[in-house]
Amino acid sequence: MSRLVITPAVVGRDAVLTLAGELDMGSETLFARAVREQIEAGRRRIVLDCADISFCDSRGFSALLEARQQARDADGALVLAAIPEQLQYLLTLFGAAKIFTIASTVEQARLLLAACAADSKAGPA
Repeated sequence: MSRLVITPAVVGRDAVLTLAGELDMGSETLFARAVREQIEAGRRRIVLDCADISFCDSRGFSALLEARQQARDADGALVLAAIPEQLQYLLTLFGAAKIFTIASTVEQARLLLAACAADSKAGPA
């Protein structure tokens, strides 16, 4: 049984997945399925609310990377929001702060996604 609880919500044009518990080998499949379901439903802007992640190991980190790639492959974007200290440490350790878009709140993440969408519609300068 997974020790990760994923609560999906749709807020405007954005999918917000609230994650609570442990993101690790035991939950990576559940997590990947939740992200895939959002993309298959046509939602390309995904916010991961990480405030209640209590543990993340290298498999959980790999799952985050895969989620980011799934969103990109679907011409979408993914933003991590409300990163707890333990996860921030892991992201820093792996140099992932340069890979992921990170926001301090879900609201800020949604604003970043909206700005990205507006920039992509503007076309090349």
